[in-house]
Amino acid sequence: MNRSLKLLTDWLLYALFSLAGVLIRSLSIEQTYRLAQRIGGWLYHTLKLRRSLTERNLRNAFPELSESELQRIARGAYDTQVINLFEMLRLPLIKTVEDAKKIFVEVQSAEAEQKCFQQGKGCVFVSAHFGNWELMGVCAGMIWRPATIITKAQSNKFIDRKINLWRTRFGNTLTEMAQSPRVILRDLKQGKLVAILADQAGSEEGHYLTFLGQDASVFLGAAYFALRTATPMFLGMAVRTGTGTYRMEFTEIPTADLTFTPRHIELLAARYIAAIETYIRAYPSLWLWLHNRWKYQKPALRAAALHITVEEH
Repeated sequence: MNRSLKLLTDWLLYALFSLAGVLIRSLSIEQTYRLAQRIGGWLYHTLKLRRSLTERNLRNAFPELSESELQRIARGAYDTQVINLFEMLRLPLIKTVEDAKKIFVEVQSAEAEQKCFQQGKGCVFVSAHFGNWELMGVCAGMIWRPATIITKAQSNKFIDRKINLWRTRFGNTLTEMAQSPRVILRDLKQGKLVAILADQAGSEEGHYLTFLGQDASVFLGAAYFALRTATPMFLGMAVRTGTGTYRMEFTEIPTADLTFTPRHIELLAARYIAAIETYIRAYPSLWLWLHNRWKYQKPALRAAALHITVEEH
């Protein structure tokens, strides 16, 4: 696609995105959820958008479940992602801390507050594409304090700019992955909070761990930053509790027995990946199963597959 055509396409998609926002913000939260569930059903049953990928991911993660159980989880996962989109479009309706507390009606944060805030330390918060992570980022920044959030730019620069505006309305700051190391180290040393989605795929040649029953390439960045600056680490997750309501839960990822070494960086990454997996297994429909998370294979497995292919020919 040439540059002019992409610019026009992006602008038209942004116009549709903006129009959808006006519509969704005119509805009640109950109407928003009902519409989301209808669209989720259409995407799953009729359009079958990424349905085979979603069900394959679930089958690999939960081999003990029946097909009907897997399909039930998959159907719920489609609802979750449409709800997430609609709730993101409703972010401009959140204007005060009271608005945020009406969404996150329960915040389990005493341990994190004591270890990070009261001691004046920085903190690395890892999370995942679970529940509504965008909503949590905005509301946590209002209820607690703003954070430095590591982001990945959207391909549509108009939509990217709008979403970033919503993310930073109440003091959060953003840094892109390519620019993050210097900024994150500085902010943690200054006692600030840094938030990272730690369940995304790392590089093809990167470090591999077992995640939901399969080898998965993972980023080690969160572990690197926490151990490099000797700051606490917590997993933060948004668990949906009802129509438009969530519980914000925080779990400490132990670091006291670790030092800043390659082996301990890998060990800490294994700890937070395992903690994320625990939440996904407890609330499977709240995770992003529609994503091709296991697109890379371990180098040794790729080499073996290549060897077999060469032998066959």
